[in-house]
Amino acid sequence: MVEFALAISVFMLLVLGSFDLARAYTTYTVVANAAREASRYGAAHCCSGSWDTAARQAGLNLAVGLDTASLSLTVSTTPGSDGLTYITVSGSYPFHALTPLVRSLMGDPITMRVQTAAPAG
Repeated sequence: MVEFALAISVFMLLVLGSFDLARAYTTYTVVANAAREASRYGAAHCCSGSWDTAARQAGLNLAVGLDTASLSLTVSTTPGSDGLTYITVSGSYPFHALTPLVRSLMGDPITMRVQTAAPAG
């Protein structure tokens, strides 16, 4: 019985830690896709009235499963060295782990940061 009590605690820590890892990967993927969608929308609608706000909203609409109030998407234009204008979107989201050991080792929150760009036009 004592061996089981020692083994089950380590096993449960591994199982719950893998759940946090899966949640972190899913969160990163959703944030990256939201930034990519905002970049695409901005590239298609560049320089029209309030296109940057609409591009940010397009990215937020794609952030399913996240708290959109905590998701930060920043849309800007960047001139490229090839003469093109690029729509650059930077995104960040605070991820909160559920497992206490992961929280104490990695810190809380873990900030997911992404950046993407698409040529305008």
